[in-house]
Amino acid sequence: MTLSSEQYEKDAQMLRKAMKGWGTDEKTIIEICAKRTNADRMKIKTFFKSSFGRDLEEDLDDELGGNLRRVMLGMFKSTVDYDCHELMGAMKGMGTDEDTLIEILGSRTNSEIEAIKPRFKELFNKDLEAEVIDETSGDLKRLLVSLLQCNRSEVTDIDTNKLDKDLADIYEAGEGQCGTDESVFNKIFTNRSPKEIRYLNKEYLKHTGKNLREVIESEFSGDIKKLLITILHCCTNITDYFSHRIRGACKGLGTDDKVLIRCMITRDEIDLQEIKKTYKQNYGLSLYDEIKDECSGDYKLCLLAIAATDN
Repeated sequence: MTLSSEQYEKDAQMLRKAMKGWGTDEKTIIEICAKRTNADRMKIKTFFKSSFGRDLEEDLDDELGGNLRRVMLGMFKSTVDYDCHELMGAMKGMGTDEDTLIEILGSRTNSEIEAIKPRFKELFNKDLEAEVIDETSGDLKRLLVSLLQCNRSEVTDIDTNKLDKDLADIYEAGEGQCGTDESVFNKIFTNRSPKEIRYLNKEYLKHTGKNLREVIESEFSGDIKKLLITILHCCTNITDYFSHRIRGACKGLGTDDKVLIRCMITRDEIDLQEIKKTYKQNYGLSLYDEIKDECSGDYKLCLLAIAATDN
């Protein structure tokens, strides 16, 4: 439900009051922001600047710290801008965060990537494809570049004759020979629609007793394996993919807060409600309770507020 201009103005005033003077009222900031949609927050940001001549993101950056600041700054970016900043962050400086590139580019739709590419150029004066080519290498680079072409089919009426040829090609490129023809997997995994990939996965299992994930596990290694599995997982069950991603960020010693925050922000208005159900089914623990165990302070309160909100 779209809020009124009066409500946006009121929210802006409350945020200013929460950050004005000595100290910061983090709980008010969390209460307002976690209950609003991304579109609402973009409006609040505009009203904040028109009311006070101040940039809301700059004020949040100054007033907040740690992971709470990271969450809030992410929430006050549009979904496209947030992905752009996460991609840039994965590639700037020394080294490359391949896992972030794999998660974002392996899970986004054609239209989402088509929106990211020109905006990345506007924000950073850099070409996303050129940056990916500079920062990665080998089979991973080729597969990422293929995804950036946004040529994945979106058909729902599948041609089984064509896909049965794909099945034979996959077998011959992998299990049917010594070594692996990576180019065949690249072509099929970046050009076929999610429904076609699901068909291939089901039929491959029927004919060989193995699903495509098992084939990838045995035929590939390293980052190219991670990206192929990400594409397959997202095409077959994207809510399960993000449930698994969040679980990976929480289990073991310490918490991968960057991954947890990114998953919570980017899936909030897409499928977080389904992810919560899947999480409980998969791990016997609610996402709410997982966050309560893994996080602390105002950062915990913020993520719990997101997890509890039905946008």
